[in-house]
Amino acid sequence: MAATHFLVNRMKLYLHVGPHKTGTTLIQKTMLDNQGLLLQKGLFYPKGFLSIFGHHEFRNKVKGREITEDDVSFLKHTGKNVLLSSEDFISLNEDDFRYLKERLVDFEIEVIYAWRRANKKLFSIWQEYVKHGGQDTFFEYHFPHIARPATSAMLSPDIKLKMFARVFNKKNIKIIDYDAALKTDSLLDTFFGLLKVENYESFSIPTKDKNASNKSLDFFESELIRALNVYYFRAKGIEGPEVRLAYTEHKQHLNQENLKYLLQQISSDAISVDASKYFVDQRSEKVMKETFMSQIVNFEENPLLSEFNVSSQKWLLDPHNYKLFANLCNELSELTEQ
Repeated sequence: MAATHFLVNRMKLYLHVGPHKTGTTLIQKTMLDNQGLLLQKGLFYPKGFLSIFGHHEFRNKVKGREITEDDVSFLKHTGKNVLLSSEDFISLNEDDFRYLKERLVDFEIEVIYAWRRANKKLFSIWQEYVKHGGQDTFFEYHFPHIARPATSAMLSPDIKLKMFARVFNKKNIKIIDYDAALKTDSLLDTFFGLLKVENYESFSIPTKDKNASNKSLDFFESELIRALNVYYFRAKGIEGPEVRLAYTEHKQHLNQENLKYLLQQISSDAISVDASKYFVDQRSEKVMKETFMSQIVNFEENPLLSEFNVSSQKWLLDPHNYKLFANLCNELSELTEQ
């Protein structure tokens, strides 16, 4: 009887795994800003293991098999349920999650996963890759996934969800239909519902905080940053988000006439991508409804209509554009060296 009593009264640990481009920054900033109020309502959002707003350092501890007894004691010390949130959790493999489960055996773990249809996130994911220094074009980046969609965890959500079911049991998975939540502006309401947090009207919701959401750029500015990533890596060996951060910081000090002209040239060099008939989404919609419908807390039928623009990269072959781009690179280099 004692063992049964222990199992019934275990603290719950909500493991919010993202993935990327599903409102994770807004959710994490909201939880961090209201940590004290959440604790009063029985939920602990630790400030330990944080990098920016999410628990990305805890993800690294899992990957490195570095969770200590002190780490476990820290998560347990409030006696409250715990929320750990990092979109980088999604990159862990099955052995990593089994290790996490073993180290946190005193908790009942519930996985929270946000499902966003592939046709809705293809551009956003590529743009995030570019923001962090990526050099591949949209088509170069996505081809390996589109060529084998059933083996791509990025495009086929059931791959990761079946893994979570094997490790944590299917009944311990909760899925947010991100597209439905976005349509009704109910992402935070849905998330709070999963956490069993009620009466949160007094919470500070950072919807107007520019740091609280990972805003998308226009496709033509993303393409310009991608081209800058290529130039600075090949000319100066610089990679990662530094190029984008330098561009953002010094953008207003660049030659505005030339910058505007370049962005217009890239914009006019657009390719319209019709993602509404992607087989991967038709397959995923079917699999999610057949296999995980009982885990989806806010499912809404999706018309799978999506069209977006990307650049063809032909803009840089124009001699005048190339000259302006070279001047832009030199300007940015001079500004960053001051």
